[in-house]
Amino acid sequence: MQKLKISENKRYFVLENGIPFVWLADTDWTMPQRIRWDDVEQFMKKRKSQGFTVLQIVALDPEADPEMRSPAGVPALNNNDLLDPNESYFSYLDWILDQAEAYGFYVLLLPVWGQLVVGHNWMGETFEKTVTEKNAFAYGKWIGSRYKDRPNILWCLGGDRQPIHLDVDYRNVWRRMAEGIARGVTGKDLKYNVKDPEWERIMMTYHACYEAETGECSTMSYWTEEEAWIRFIMLQSGHGLTVKNYELVEKEYGREHPMPVWDGEPAYERMPTSWPMVTEFHKSWMVRKRAYWSLFTGAFGFTYGHCSVWCSVSEKERNEMNPVTWYEALSSEGAAQMKYLRDFMESMSIMRYRPKQKLLLENRKQDILDFHLSACENPEQDTICVYFPSGGEAIVNMTEYRWDMVWLWWYNPRDGKFYDEKGSITSGPVPYILDDGKMMIQAPSAGEECDWVLILKKEKGEPPVREQVYFILDKPSDAKKVFQCD
Repeated sequence: MQKLKISENKRYFVLENGIPFVWLADTDWTMPQRIRWDDVEQFMKKRKSQGFTVLQIVALDPEADPEMRSPAGVPALNNNDLLDPNESYFSYLDWILDQAEAYGFYVLLLPVWGQLVVGHNWMGETFEKTVTEKNAFAYGKWIGSRYKDRPNILWCLGGDRQPIHLDVDYRNVWRRMAEGIARGVTGKDLKYNVKDPEWERIMMTYHACYEAETGECSTMSYWTEEEAWIRFIMLQSGHGLTVKNYELVEKEYGREHPMPVWDGEPAYERMPTSWPMVTEFHKSWMVRKRAYWSLFTGAFGFTYGHCSVWCSVSEKERNEMNPVTWYEALSSEGAAQMKYLRDFMESMSIMRYRPKQKLLLENRKQDILDFHLSACENPEQDTICVYFPSGGEAIVNMTEYRWDMVWLWWYNPRDGKFYDEKGSITSGPVPYILDDGKMMIQAPSAGEECDWVLILKKEKGEPPVREQVYFILDKPSDAKKVFQCD
């Protein structure tokens, strides 16, 4: 596999040969502790067939099991000592990373989950702090050295916590870990606040939480550009119903010194929309909205998540909140629709597009969440995309383009097919003659869950999104095994 690097314009990832990379990630936080080896392969095959390119995995996560045991029951640390990692446990993580590379996945690897640093979980319980300013560097150096030669690893610190948590400042812990990883990967002593070309070898970000009191949820919420180790920006737009992730992306995209940005933890499919009072759950429509809103506002990619997958819900753990297992959830509606998103991202090279919101300023419902349209254009300025989260009609002001004619395509993100304005499947575009440059557009349908992507092109041509086959599944085994904590 080729290593990833950041594009010259600092907006997205490219392969070493310069080809833009399609970032479509799956949230698999607990895989090393909860999914057995034979099921790991079935897991990866399924996600490969659905078009995913990145897996987000945590090396040490205590939330489901304080001992952080592998599926074989092996604890991750000897005597709960961060500086005495259990080789047997990490050998299994090695094997998972081997399989990820074999199937062509990049891995966003979190060395530790934030709970190990702050000693506090979201249920209000407190614990002894496993990761401290004294041992963070040594552990970072150890794990950085262990995986320094793997081309498919990107690094992520944080783990669902802001660096200032409950009024305690943990930034120096994370800085020391970043410096340790740098030492392990490069063999050099890099300082967190000193720019150095060697930092460019380490693709690293920070995974914050969504802070309900302030709405802060970005890598950069409590960091500044002084932090030389931060190379790209992760948002956790979170699981609330009213979050406008397009505003979050827009804010980070507009930084004076640009960095790639993406929504790395948006609302998961089947995740409760409120807590602790659970009244409803997110459906696939929420997943699609967060995806297309963020991509059209400048995000370089998107991360999908499912409530039963991120924590690997087993057969015995079914309950009212998680009625399906992780294996059943792999085939959920939203996950299947990520295949159509991948087709769209790949065919359109959407990470290269620039936000173009001023095309839509005349629409009165722009401030209403489920009617908010997002628009973008390609660098060549011969293609425009507009996301209609609820279908319906809108005005697109194209006076600056001076095109005589526009060719319209309606892409359905629910089934990956093209339709005409009457709702019939089509293989060709609809011509539209521009008189004053303003277009009154009517989507094929309107209402909840009736989202559409409008593609406007200067020239007539073939369908702009090509359906692709990413992997052909074999017959899966029947056994779906998850390690059961004692």
